Amino acid sequence: MRPQPECLACIFRRAVFEANLVNPDKAMDVVKALLTLLCDEFDENKLSIKVWTKVHAKVNEILGTDDPYKELKRKSNDIAMKMFPKALEYYEKSEDKLRAAELLAIIGNVLDFGVGVNSPEEFEKVFTSLINEGIEYDDTEKLKKHLKGHIVYITDNCGEIVFDKILVRELKKYAEKITLLVRGKPILSDATREDVVYVGLDKEVDEVRDTGMFAVGIDMDLASEELKELLYSADLIIAKGMGNYEALSESDLRPIAYLLRTKCDPVARDIGVPKGMNVVKVFE
Repeated sequence: MRPQPECLACIFRRAVFEANLVNPDKAMDVVKALLTLLCDEFDENKLSIKVWTKVHAKVNEILGTDDPYKELKRKSNDIAMKMFPKALEYYEKSEDKLRAAELLAIIGNVLDFGVGVNSPEEFEKVFTSLINEGIEYDDTEKLKKHLKGHIVYITDNCGEIVFDKILVRELKKYAEKITLLVRGKPILSDATREDVVYVGLDKEVDEVRDTGMFAVGIDMDLASEELKELLYSADLIIAKGMGNYEALSESDLRPIAYLLRTKCDPVARDIGVPKGMNVVKVFE
């Protein structure tokens, strides 16, 4: 996916949000640095995640941290684990277990601070209303055809990974093997190996691999041969969240299912749905 004009406002809003997490006095320095960087890098001919990765590297450099979301990620994981019994109850009472598990994994995607909600407590308040929305763009029937063999499950945010446990358990009814793919280094509120171990998601899958890179989503130009082999040999890839969609939607990886909530207009337009929808989109 390519950058859109509206992306600028979102990038600056998120960058200021990150500065306020670490050192509010540095917020103006962050904005000034990004004005210079984006004058050179913001280009509709570039893959958006390449630009966003450079943005977050610059923000981290100015703030003097490699993980501005560290405390917030732990807090979101803790609140999600507290809510897990409620989510599990919804799943167990549902007649359509697969769709229930998908929905829970998607609404967890709202735990994307600075673009989804601004605090874990806010998510806790809207959990039930999000459940009631259901899956509004639903390629589940397409997905079912590919639920077999080796599934590679690409995670997204912390907090969200707690609800991924339910979907992974459901997928194990169909798959011979599930590989969890997490970020290689901390970026945004995305999950790393440390995070999935903390919430116990590692115990639900056959193996955990990481991307080996600092990047928003997965930059296939930076992918190792081992990572490419993992992705291209999978019987199905499930990619969570907008970052993974932006990174991989122009790739030739097939079949791939994107499970996300459209939290911005550019991604919603690219998928062809309104903003604020729960989406299961399959490319075959």
